[in-house]
Amino acid sequence: MKKVFLSLALLLCVSAFGRSWTDSKGRSVEADVVKVYPDRTVELKSGARKFRLPFSAFSRKDIDYLESLLAKPADLHSVPWEKMNELFGLPLWSDSNLWDDPCSAVGERTQLQQESKTAYLENYRSYPLGMKRLFGEPVFAVALYGNNTETESLSMVFLNLGDLPQSTAPNEIEEQINDAGERILASIQSLLGEPEKDSLGKDSLREKVWRWDWNGHAIMLSQQEGKYVAVRIMPVERADQGGKVRKISDDVLKERLTACVERRDNGDVIIRNIPMINQGPKGYCVPATWERYLRYVDIPIDMYLLALAAGTGPGGGTNTADMNEATENIISSNGRKLARCGSSPDVNTVSKQIDKGLPILWTLLSTPSFQRTASENTLRRNGETVVSRPANQDEDSSSGYHMCLIIGYNRKTGEIAISDSWGPHFSERWVPQPQMQNASEGEMNIIKW
Repeated sequence: MKKVFLSLALLLCVSAFGRSWTDSKGRSVEADVVKVYPDRTVELKSGARKFRLPFSAFSRKDIDYLESLLAKPADLHSVPWEKMNELFGLPLWSDSNLWDDPCSAVGERTQLQQESKTAYLENYRSYPLGMKRLFGEPVFAVALYGNNTETESLSMVFLNLGDLPQSTAPNEIEEQINDAGERILASIQSLLGEPEKDSLGKDSLREKVWRWDWNGHAIMLSQQEGKYVAVRIMPVERADQGGKVRKISDDVLKERLTACVERRDNGDVIIRNIPMINQGPKGYCVPATWERYLRYVDIPIDMYLLALAAGTGPGGGTNTADMNEATENIISSNGRKLARCGSSPDVNTVSKQIDKGLPILWTLLSTPSFQRTASENTLRRNGETVVSRPANQDEDSSSGYHMCLIIGYNRKTGEIAISDSWGPHFSERWVPQPQMQNASEGEMNIIKW
């Protein structure tokens, strides 16, 4: 017993950071748990010193904590979840397992805003745009994904080609992105040690990553030279499959999609349960719209990876043909294909796909006039007040090519419903057929079996 108290006294003399411990005499020290042993002893580390002590050397509160650690699985990682939160700079974990937490609970404690909640999926997102730091680095976007009961994955983007001004020189872009990646790599290594080399996805959607496994969590640093730096977290089992999720059967999925078609008393036929993905303050309408569609048909993927594969440029802007080619393999590997379903959106053409629960990927020339029509027409049909604009306003001062989803139709009124990747307020807007046809750029596609 004399040796026990001598060891504890030495430990108390060391200044260190870690959990605060109190001994049976009320003295306090900060130290980290290295390992808890079945004989009810614990190895602690404070600074460079390690000590093995019996549970009885501590206060009742600390003994209860040690008993809880002893009851956990024997292969629990030596780094506690509190230290992981410190590393990330985010209160992500409340215990050693993120995957049994409801997505809403994780979203609340990390202060992410709910982006979408459907009958099957839930996601949260924030665009700090460099005003917040994680791993000590400015973070531009954080996204949390889950199903209707549990958290499934988390993605953090630190520096991205699409977030940088178009005037940024290519060599400067590559240098900034690579430097940020190296600093994050060193930060994670300082706590979790050397990573393993791994990859996610395949073909044009393949990411090379550095990977650390911690208590069933695969923590992966993706450094795509000159493109972006991201940290992704997903269950180890999913990471072992290259990021693929367990597929539901085609029959079940077809039944689900058909059940998502809602028919309203006013004649509206609309597809529900399409997740919202907010593209943020950059020209990512094509990657974000594609991510929404793919997640809707049970193919989870990230818009940043889609942008990388399709060659999206600084500030945004994606060639739709490049995106079609980039997604061909992931669509076919899931037993489906991309198919053209028309060139000009009319109610008859649109209804054939909407009735089957299939949204339509639609490209258009977006003008202030078109967007004003979509918003004001939707307000009127909802019985809301439309605020008039000045007569001399230049309606076409910021036109550009755009992609959104066609998600519904109304035969009685001759209107078509669209959904833009700009957040919940743009999830459903109704546009008269003539204006839809005037804006169309002649490309309408679906993902089908």
